[in-house]
Amino acid sequence: MLKSMKLAAVLAAGLAVACPAYAVEQRFTVKEDGLVRFKASTTGITRVSVVGDRIASIINDNESSVYQVRNDEKTGDLFLKYAGPDEMPSKEGGYIVTEKGRTVAYEILPIRSETQTALITVRGNAPEADAPSGGTASGGFAETSFGGGDGLADQLTSATRDTIRTKIKSPLPRSGRNGELITTHRLGELVGEVRVAAAGKDARQVREQEFYRSGVLSVWVQKKSLAAGERSWVVVVRSK
Repeated sequence: MLKSMKLAAVLAAGLAVACPAYAVEQRFTVKEDGLVRFKASTTGITRVSVVGDRIASIINDNESSVYQVRNDEKTGDLFLKYAGPDEMPSKEGGYIVTEKGRTVAYEILPIRSETQTALITVRGNAPEADAPSGGTASGGFAETSFGGGDGLADQLTSATRDTIRTKIKSPLPRSGRNGELITTHRLGELVGEVRVAAAGKDARQVREQEFYRSGVLSVWVQKKSLAAGERSWVVVVRSK
């Protein structure tokens, strides 16, 4: 009996070596502007996917990352490949911007394992920005009725995303007074402005109407509920 048990143990060990262990999918549900922590392989490939959306860009808090990033144009997924030193790296973070204009802060937890997959479901605070309604807020965007409206909503959404991708380099503003203009981005007949929404000693709600003035066509607020002393990015798109 003992001999049989030893033989079974040896066979089990042999099978464990011969058959690689496949990583279980990491599934997360996070609110828009929330934080997600996922494991990333240092020996294989890690896939990052936003369920029901596509990743437009990933912005790292640091100037450089130990991961090489490739984007799959067909699926909108990201693939991370470790390219750092042999020793285990420190955690790194940043934020993900999706094609629907949603942002999620992330933190990578390095792990010595084969392929990893992180599936992220983002819960929005309002209807999606891609379903505009003239003069009403929608998913952080506020569109204004203009002429017949043919193609304008798409132009404004595209201009906002392009401004976010090219001009915003940190998850949240580190400084700046409320309404302060940080930078601008020219897009043909449109101009994207990156501004700051800031709370003082008390928590407050940020409203798109605060940033409307003559010539403004749309406003996107990254985070509408601010704690005391907290800041958020705002992208204003206006005509030239």
